[in-house]
Amino acid sequence: MMKRTILLGAVLALSAVAAYASTITVLVQETSLRKRPQSYSPSVGVARLGQKLESLGVEAGFHKTPSGYIHSSAVTTRKASLSGGDGVGGSATADEVTLAGKGFNAQVEKSYGAKNGSAVDFAAVNAMERRSVPEAVLFEFLRAGGLMGEGGSK
Repeated sequence: MMKRTILLGAVLALSAVAAYASTITVLVQETSLRKRPQSYSPSVGVARLGQKLESLGVEAGFHKTPSGYIHSSAVTTRKASLSGGDGVGGSATADEVTLAGKGFNAQVEKSYGAKNGSAVDFAAVNAMERRSVPEAVLFEFLRAGGLMGEGGSK
């Protein structure tokens, strides 16, 4: 009887998690998966643009995934289906939705460049997007500025 009760409890718990679990899509170039639902928590991995993750729930503004916590501003839970009036319709890939959500994509960049000629040089923007600051350097900066204690995030 006891084994049956434990088994039933486990099945119900797993069912509840499965019912709440949803798929989220990363909307930013790259973001850290955190050990805890805090911005200054140590990184346990990286999520990249368009990557799909399983959300097990939201805690303190972070989605809990099997791999770590990711801030809710970096992801979307929406599924996209494009449709419009006058017979216009279709669907979009996660990458297309992500680019549209950012408001600036390769076509917009090309159009802007064509209208503004030599005034447009995206090399500096591209170089900045490739820059990366090691987490240890970031944490030292935060500690030096009094924004984080010596022990790091709690």
